[in-house]
Amino acid sequence: MGPVSFTYSARVPAPIDKVFALISDPMRMPEWLPRCVAVKATTNDRVGKGARYKVTFQRDTNRHESVIEIIDFAPPHTFGWVEIYHRAGSKTFFALGWEGGSTKVSLKHIWHPTGFRSWLNGQFYRRRNAHRMFEGLINNLRNALTR
Repeated sequence: MGPVSFTYSARVPAPIDKVFALISDPMRMPEWLPRCVAVKATTNDRVGKGARYKVTFQRDTNRHESVIEIIDFAPPHTFGWVEIYHRAGSKTFFALGWEGGSTKVSLKHIWHPTGFRSWLNGQFYRRRNAHRMFEGLINNLRNALTR
């Protein structure tokens, strides 16, 4: 069973450096990452590759936490993380490109199933809300960048 991935792209009407500054600051994730309500740094005095953060998500009354480590930090074009806890090994990457007066934002999410059962569950549930989550993320980015 190989990795499962999906990629989405959209345009944001803001300069690439402003978009990168927003998405590459994990402390600002609650502004744009759907269902993210809090972020706490777990490494001291380190920004960029190798930094770890505890991210708290909430849906209705259910809360869960995830620990991420920054694995790709190349201003102003790429930013990515791997989940250490909760969905271990799940990777999320952002690629930014300048397009006229806007920035093209591409999101790639890669997930490695831990076994046949998780792979089978992933086949049924992985794509159900992925596009809606990406649209929410892009709308949140647009709102945060135009304030």
